[in-house]
Amino acid sequence: MEERLKNLKKTMDETAFAEINFTEEHRKAIRRKMFNEENEDTIFLAVMQLLIQEKTGYELVKFLRGRGIRKFEENEGIVYTFLHQLEQDGYLCSRWNDSSSKYYQLNNKGTKLLRKSEKGSTTKPFAFKELLER
Repeated sequence: MEERLKNLKKTMDETAFAEINFTEEHRKAIRRKMFNEENEDTIFLAVMQLLIQEKTGYELVKFLRGRGIRKFEENEGIVYTFLHQLEQDGYLCSRWNDSSSKYYQLNNKGTKLLRKSEKGSTTKPFAFKELLER
């Protein structure tokens, strides 16, 4: 660690954190929040970014897993509910290929929503959290 960061840490330990005690349980909870749990905004943004190019639901889950998002591993079916909701809301177009695989891709409206989401200037038009909790 750089010297200036060490000095900052030392100063923070002596002043701001002097009266705060973190138990090991607190430390573990903080680490879980930081590194393990995907928040819904992160998942939403990743899905939208991945759907710039056409993908099946299976491919989408695989790419999400590659990004470290494990939310759909226990219940991959929820991704199809999510995709259906996006399609119903007019953000995706879909098509079936000859081997009966359904492909999803952002349309113009979805691309605009993605741009707004990347700038952080939008709220999601549907209850993504509710979809994940089903």
